[in-house]
Formats: sequence, C-alpha cells, structure tokens
Amino acid sequence: MNTMPASSVGRGIDVKFACSIDVSTQSYPQQDQFEIFKNAHAGVADLTFCKSADGSFPARQMVWILGSMVIVSSMLPGAGYAHEWRHLKKPALDNWYLWIPRRSVDQGVGARTMPHLHCLAKPFHAIVEDEGACAIYFPSEGFVPASILDCLLDRSVQGASGRLLTDYLMLLVRSLPDMTVAEVPYVVEATRNLVVACLAPSPDRVADAQRPIAAVVLERAKRMITSRLVDRSLTPEAICCEIGISRSRLYRLFEPLGGVAAYIRHQRLVRTRSAISSIEDVRPISRIAEEWGFDDPSAFSRAFKHEFGMTPKEVREVGWNGAAAHVRRERFREGAPTTLRQLLQGIA
Repeated sequence: MNTMPASSVGRGIDVKFACSIDVSTQSYPQQDQFEIFKNAHAGVADLTFCKSADGSFPARQMVWILGSMVIVSSMLPGAGYAHEWRHLKKPALDNWYLWIPRRSVDQGVGARTMPHLHCLAKPFHAIVEDEGACAIYFPSEGFVPASILDCLLDRSVQGASGRLLTDYLMLLVRSLPDMTVAEVPYVVEATRNLVVACLAPSPDRVADAQRPIAAVVLERAKRMITSRLVDRSLTPEAICCEIGISRSRLYRLFEPLGGVAAYIRHQRLVRTRSAISSIEDVRPISRIAEEWGFDDPSAFSRAFKHEFGMTPKEVREVGWNGAAAHVRRERFREGAPTTLRQLLQGIA
C-alpha cells in the first residue's frame, strides 16, 4: 500500500534529491585518472593501480546521503583494468558496508554478484576488475547488533536474502538520480528495514521489510512489461509466469497504479504519444496506434485524450511538452561535507 501523503502526490512535488558527490575522471589526462579516483576514497580505503592497457582509468563515483546511510555508486572501466581495494592500516572510520559488484552477463559470474559485508575498521583487501559496484555504508552501532555483523564479516549474503538485497540496492541506485525530496523519507525507512531484515531476520523485521520487498517485485514486473510492450500476448498470466508470482499478488502490487491492465495501457499510450509528437516519425497516427495494440482509431483517440487531455491530432500539430517541468536542484550549504570520508564521519 502506498502510504505517501495524498497532499504531496497531489501537488506533484518534483524537487530533485541532490547527489552529494559526483566525481568523474574522464575529463582528466589518462595518466592522472586513477589518482583522481584514488583521492576520492582518501581516508576511507587505500587504492592501488594494478592493470590498464594504456594507463587510463575512466571511472565515476556518485554518492547520496540517505538518513544514517550513505549510498555509493561506482562506474568502473571493467575488463582489462584492475585495482586493489585495501582497508587502511590505521582506520579512522568503523562503518560497515555492503558491497555489490556489477558484471557483464557474458562474464558468466552473475551467481557471485551477491552482497558482501565488510567493516572499514577491520583488515580486508580485494582485486577489483568489475564494470562497477554499488555500496551502502551504515554506522557500526544502532543498525544491526554487533554480534550478528561479526558473524557475517567478509562473507556474502547468500540465498533469497542476498538476491533480494542485490535486486533492491541495484534498483535503488538506478532510481536515486530521479528521486524527489518528498520521496526520500519513505525510501530511507524502506531501505533500512530491508537491510536489517536481510542481515538479522526475525518475524517483526521481515514484516517491516514487506514494502521494499514489494517494490523490488513491482520493479521486476515493470521491467518485464517494458520489454514486451509491443507483444499482444502480454497478459497478467504471462507476467506472473515470467516473474514467478501469483495473480492475486500481481493485482495487489499494481493496485495503487490503477491495476496491471491500466498500467500496460498507459505505457503503450505513452509510446504512441512519443511517436506522434516526434517530427521524425511521419507515419499515420492510425498506424502508430496499431503498432502498440490499438486497432480501433476512435477508441484510441478517446483513450489518448482521456489520458493526456489532448487528442492525438493536437499532439501531432503542437507537440508535447507536458513533461518539461523546471527542476530545481538543491545547492550545498556552506561548510557541507564534500568528501566520502566526511560523509561517513557524519553518519558514524
């Protein structure tokens, strides 16, 4: 169930949730790129350059603060490149973190891309050759009991809990650039509940985590729908079979969105709108509609106007700019943390 206040949704709050740190090495000379990436981790871990065909290291690091958690997304060069990640001998931080590598499907190691739990205050090193990684850092106390964390130190979270954490955290990282400030408190609560439930499961904690679990399953269903929108055999039964859930659960997941059939219909209408408003697509409107499953031109026109407030012909004539909203990004306050180490110190 969507518990976001109706007033927030109704006002369409679209102020973007600002990224705290965004560092890219690609604008620097090749010989300096790894040093830039290494400096972004100063005081957190020691990075050593291991391998590169031409000495370059094109990478990017994006960091967000979510309550008492810090989310880090790293885009790395992948195959042919390698660096060593090593915890400091005299660490100044004691944060724990879940680390999830991103690898190509063709590398054949997808089964190993499970979350690994580490602590910055304890020795650890690894050779990193991945295409990227996401990590979630949290305090050493007040999150998960220390005794449980110690048992999981430097181990991967396996089974259903590990797969769920991987899916959710990857989804979270993809969603953060588009998240609004109004959504942040709900995401903080859901993320914390899910991490705690997966690391220290109990009936109460699993119950608290049901919302983020549902969010992961819903996102899987949405991705499946997107990949098969032109398929006229796309039905609730096909979706259930693809993602492995019951019809009743599928209907519950899509209920806040008006139902699964309404969601599919809306997505198809959005695709027709994009094509009709494109100056490069000169096909007849009826042909575009038919491509996306709307065989009756009159019914399509009525559905289109009901959805967007304009007829297909009006959109073709004047274009579509309903989504061109001005977005205000938050600026850093004077003295705000500007390094990963400072951010982690702030949540310790």
